[in-house]
Amino acid sequence: MPPVAEDSVFDVDLGPPGRASRRRLVVVLTVVGLIVAAAAGWRLLRPGQEGPAAPARPPASAPAAVALASPAGYHGEAGYPVGFPRTELGAASAAAAALEAAWTLDVEQARQAATLYAPPDQQDAAREAADATTRGWRETLGLPAEGELPEGAALRTETIAVQWHARARDQVQVSLLVRVTATRGGKDPGPEHSSPVAMSVLMVWNPGVRSGAGDWVNTPDPLPTVVPQVALPGTPEFAAAGWRAVTGPAPRTAAPPSE
Repeated sequence: MPPVAEDSVFDVDLGPPGRASRRRLVVVLTVVGLIVAAAAGWRLLRPGQEGPAAPARPPASAPAAVALASPAGYHGEAGYPVGFPRTELGAASAAAAALEAAWTLDVEQARQAATLYAPPDQQDAAREAADATTRGWRETLGLPAEGELPEGAALRTETIAVQWHARARDQVQVSLLVRVTATRGGKDPGPEHSSPVAMSVLMVWNPGVRSGAGDWVNTPDPLPTVVPQVALPGTPEFAAAGWRAVTGPAPRTAAPPSE
């Protein structure tokens, strides 16, 4: 395994989108498309540069940690978690599952996740956003934008903290703090880069998905997106930003599909 380079902020600077692209992103802002819209300010620190500060003792007023809700089942061969409770915690858990599945170097996986966690009337837009996101991650790592990947190239996303507030009935704005870990693979993969990234999404309960059982889907947010400060668990900044550390296993895609 290559050495891990702790990056304070991961560089996914894809450049400012054009006017038409900005309009499209406003309309189809799915979980997988958020990286394209929010990427401009992130930086990739090269190996040897100073990473995040060591965790400090959290203040007594730090928000309580939380275990994400379990899904009712798993979809397809990849085992995507689906069927989360109709609660605010369920919305946050669905958002974490969607992001962990969608941020990948595999375009087919990204498309599957994009459509699974998007509203039925936005499937085509979700696929387009999935393509753009996967291409952006690949280019960020210096990999081919399309086609075969070098052996060992990988990108993993793990939810480490969440926070949320109800926007309206069956609408919850969820903020996620995730750790993105990536390696270029190939004969000379270099170090494995790892960095925390924060983002916010709007989750809406859709009663018609999952064969009528209903589930949370990521929906374009008509309001300006507010993203809490990136901070590591255990630091005063983490508590001040309102993050709640995730203590239980995050939704994952490695579980066997339900019957």
